[in-house]
Parts: sequence; structure tokens; C-alpha cells
Amino acid sequence: MKAYRASILRFDDHGQAVFDKDGLLVVGFAAGGGCERVLAVGPRDTVAPQFPGIPTEELAGRIIAPGFVDLHVHYPQIDVIGSPAEGLLPWLENYTFPQESRFTDPAHAQAVAQFFMTELLRNGVTTALTFATSHPASVDAFFTEARRRRMRMIGGKVLQDRHSPDGVRDETEQSLIDTEALIGRWHGVDRLGYAITPRFAPSCSAAQLRGAGELAARYPEVWIQSHVAENRDEIAWARELFP
Repeated sequence: MKAYRASILRFDDHGQAVFDKDGLLVVGFAAGGGCERVLAVGPRDTVAPQFPGIPTEELAGRIIAPGFVDLHVHYPQIDVIGSPAEGLLPWLENYTFPQESRFTDPAHAQAVAQFFMTELLRNGVTTALTFATSHPASVDAFFTEARRRRMRMIGGKVLQDRHSPDGVRDETEQSLIDTEALIGRWHGVDRLGYAITPRFAPSCSAAQLRGAGELAARYPEVWIQSHVAENRDEIAWARELFP
């Protein structure tokens, strides 16, 4: 066991924020074994007597807080952040889709997943709801790395069977078969969760959206993530496709 002494921002059992100016966080292995976890946290004068003689790291002037949660991020796009474009749709065509087409290669997907997880942790993010690409290998790489680091991650294979270029466009029936297989392979494993992931309305046929809905009904414990129409061009396009 080990303790960390610092100011601590935490939440009580009712979800209310609590700030311990002089706090103590104790970590170690529970009686039943398993992974290392938080054993106690609170004001130092309350927690310390419960663990006499415990090795303590002094972190004066620091704040210990729960990890941040990012509820929308695309891990395959980390190398095109900030790329210039006149709007979302040109940005997808000129940067994102060419970049995502590289994720057919499991080695590339693994390298990007490793870098992505490192950057999340470097910025204090310990949980994220994440888009992969349309390639199952991108999902396997993402979850494999998250599991190795014991992070709480949710993600899914992107569904996009129309209005997408070769290299990222998937096939309707196979995309749903792949999604169901990935749910079975990863959902509920350690701290991982699966999200059914239609990219956005214009990229999915009615049949693919219907199939995604059927999967959601069959697996009610999984998440669903997608995009709303984010600009005027996209709104007009979605209205044209779904009058």
C-alpha cells in the first residue's frame, strides 16, 4: 500500500463535489486481490490514523482529481488535427478519409492507438467515447491497447456504406456482421464497452441504419454514438437524403 498527500478534489456517494485541502489518497490491493485500487480517500486527519506507518508521497501544492472523461473523440484523426479546410465535408474528403483508409493495416492501427492513449493520459483523460474507423482492425487495436493500460474506454467500428470513397466505405451486410462480432469480442471485457457507431446520416443507407437499430435492440447494454448535422451544408444534405 501507498498513500499520496495532496489537496484532493473528489465526489461523495451522492455525487457532490468535495475538496480536501489537506487530503490523503490510499491505494493498494483489496483483500480479494485483483488490480490495485483506491482503498481510502478523504481528509488526512481522518484517513491517516486508519493506516499507521503507511509510506506516503508528499505532493504539496498539487491537486489529485478523478480522470477527465472525453465523450466524443476520433482516435484515428489524431494526426490530422488542425488541418485546414473550408468546411467539414471538404475536410473529410481531403484529410480524414485518406488518413482513415490506412487503418486496414493492423500495425498502423496499433501504433496510432498507442500514441492516442499516451496523449489521453498525458492530458488527464482516463475514459473516452471513441470512434474507430470502418475497419475492424482499428477497433481491435483500440481495445487491445486500452485493455493493456486498464483504461475505461468505449468505442466502435464506424458504419458508412455510402457517400464515402474506396478505402473507408463498407458493405451494408458485412458491416453489421463485423459490428456484432466486435460486440461479442470486446463489450464488457475488463473495463471496455462497445458503441454502435453510424458515422453520420449521409454516410449510412436506410438499410444500414435499420440494421444498426436492430443490433441496438438485440444488445441493449451497448452504447450508440453518431453525429448530428453540424453545419448548413450538412443539414441541407441530410434533409435531401431523409426528406
